[in-house]
Amino acid sequence: MKEFKFSDNVTFLRKKYGMTQGDVAAYIGVSSAAVSKWEQGLSYPDVSLLPRLASLFHTTIDELLGYEPQLAKSKIMELYRNFSKRFLTESFETVQADVEKVINEYYSCFPLLVRMAQLYLNHYFYSQDPQSVLGRIEKLCERVVSLSDDHKLIQEVQIIYGSVLLIKNNPQELLKSVGSEVPIQLGVEKLIAEAYAMLRDYDKVKETLQVTSFQHLFSMISSEIELLKYITDNQNLFDEMVNRLEKVIEIYNIEQLNGLIKLVFFYEVSLGYMKQQRYADALCMLECFYHTSKNLSFPIKFSGDNYFYTVDSWIEKNIQTGPYAPRNEQAIKEDLLNMLQKEPLFAPLHEEPKFKLIIKNLQSMFQVKLEK
Repeated sequence: MKEFKFSDNVTFLRKKYGMTQGDVAAYIGVSSAAVSKWEQGLSYPDVSLLPRLASLFHTTIDELLGYEPQLAKSKIMELYRNFSKRFLTESFETVQADVEKVINEYYSCFPLLVRMAQLYLNHYFYSQDPQSVLGRIEKLCERVVSLSDDHKLIQEVQIIYGSVLLIKNNPQELLKSVGSEVPIQLGVEKLIAEAYAMLRDYDKVKETLQVTSFQHLFSMISSEIELLKYITDNQNLFDEMVNRLEKVIEIYNIEQLNGLIKLVFFYEVSLGYMKQQRYADALCMLECFYHTSKNLSFPIKFSGDNYFYTVDSWIEKNIQTGPYAPRNEQAIKEDLLNMLQKEPLFAPLHEEPKFKLIIKNLQSMFQVKLEK
């Protein structure tokens, strides 16, 4: 934990208000020698004196002590990125010890707790005891939900908590937590836009409606990609959905907005083709997967473009992790390669020259050691 800056703060504030050590001593009811010791860092005042000291200097007790219970968003993300990188080069337990020190120091900083829960969720599988890490995530989530009054943070942490429940194979508890029916979209965004229009703030009108469209677009694409997994027994519907998704992805320039979701599309379609024993079609999709991977720029980020021109500023202000992917570059590269290497459905392709070449090229491009 950072040391208090009490001695420096008392000295600075006393001089700022043109007081002598004797003035401070007289007001507080102590000796000048006691004030001198405070300023030298040799001792601290009795706790009961802190409110009067803070009042004398027109400040708060936290500011007087130099205690900062909250971290800025930029500092939280700096911690997140540093810990994320360290998980690749150090043991999980070593990094976790440092993560816990930060958590304990800023246990009332709920944005930090959410980010550290997300950090653990993205790296728990490196732990020697992943179940205990998942349990720790649950505890962090429960603290935020029970004590925070920030509904955005609570919504985010509920997604993290729900992900943990899925990992722990607890679907019933998940449905109990988030609900078992799809909520109605009430369209509050349109009301917000109309309110800004009445205030003649047309920039906010445009941002509100664009951001709404942007989010609905990716929600639709993600839901459709997920649905592909469950309709492979209906080839006509599967092919029609693939056809429509391809058009949406092309029309809306999804590769520039979020290249990863385009990769996921090609991957899930190839898996569907494998289930239908359409191996040539699957290889074609995997080649698309590879060519899209070549165009990825790291660190991966999602952003607007000339069409969604108001989105970038909204992302920066509202997404806690900013525009960048929450996992580090090397972990993403390893995952993309393992998606092909370790997926049992691709076993019939393992001796195919095209499949071998795709794996080799990905391994070379990502500089990931090829698994035998």
